[in-house]
Amino acid sequence: MIIKKVNRYYCEFCKKANCSAPSISKHEKSCTLNPDRFCRMCAMFDLEQPKIEDLLAVLPKPVIQENEFGGWIDPESAQKAVPELRTVANNCPACIMAAIRQKGFPVRAIISFNFTEECKQWWADWNVRQVR
Repeated sequence: MIIKKVNRYYCEFCKKANCSAPSISKHEKSCTLNPDRFCRMCAMFDLEQPKIEDLLAVLPKPVIQENEFGGWIDPESAQKAVPELRTVANNCPACIMAAIRQKGFPVRAIISFNFTEECKQWWADWNVRQVR
């Protein structure tokens, strides 16, 4: 039997873990929960990264609704702010995701924002730019 002890590295901002310190270090720099994050998507398009303070100012404070099962955050107020958030974020999916997560809203509850689909479109647009 072979036993190996390995180090496990964790992001200081979210629960992401890895056995590679350089990998987690790279992740931490652009983690959507990092208030001083560097947006790699904005950098790819040579866009000026919006300040997180400006993004957070667009979203309202999460409203906690009480019911018989406990409390839950009502996403309706954030839902109404998504169009303005898109404008401030230059429609960057990573910046929108960062604002939603850092404000405390559950991302899946914001039905007008689908991170996976918007990233696919973002990369499709990037690929078109590369062909030109």
